[in-house]
Amino acid sequence: MSSADAVSIANRSFNFLTKLFKNLGNLLLLIVLNVIPVVNFIVLGYFSRVLRHDLEEPPELRAEEIGGMFVDGLKVFLAVLLFAIVPLLVFFALAGPAIFLAILQGGPLQPFLFLAAVAGAVAAAVLVALAIFFFALPQLAIMIRTDDFGKLFAFGEGWSLIQAFGLGNYILLFVILLGFNLAVTAVLQVIPYVGSAIAGVFTEAFAFKALSYLVNLKYPVPPPPAR
Repeated sequence: MSSADAVSIANRSFNFLTKLFKNLGNLLLLIVLNVIPVVNFIVLGYFSRVLRHDLEEPPELRAEEIGGMFVDGLKVFLAVLLFAIVPLLVFFALAGPAIFLAILQGGPLQPFLFLAAVAGAVAAAVLVALAIFFFALPQLAIMIRTDDFGKLFAFGEGWSLIQAFGLGNYILLFVILLGFNLAVTAVLQVIPYVGSAIAGVFTEAFAFKALSYLVNLKYPVPPPPAR
């Protein structure tokens, strides 16, 4: 594969995202669901179905499928939470002593050193999170495609998928996904109350469709769900 493949995947994923606007009622419902904590697992499950069945058109939300989508979304949330544990531990290990002392003393005695310690802990946690999710995204894609939570820990399969795509190509795709997420979130964050929910729908549509194209390299698409 050439390095252009990552760009091609990004272009096709963005094209999928734009198709959300074909059904504005469906898009509005996704945004509303994404505003509500826990209920927003349905949106995660919705885009998980896109990844699992490699759908080229955003499906219409159906009442009878909401429960299944919620369960799918909960699985994705738990998977991401598992991968986030190590960065959180890194943050608390580095910033914890400074925060604990500040609580005992009613505030930091040396604010600059306190802020530096917390900022350093945040930076370290972010770097660890990026490293973990660099390798975790293929695992997540395989888990969703196979509907097998155990695949989340099949690290050999994830690395094999990266190798099939090409390491350089995958690095480029990872940077595109990260950049798109940050850019869309930053732009839409200015909209009060619902900006994050709107951004979440768009970034999930882009990322899950891109991962669908990635996982297609080694994992067949299961039959579409019966309607």
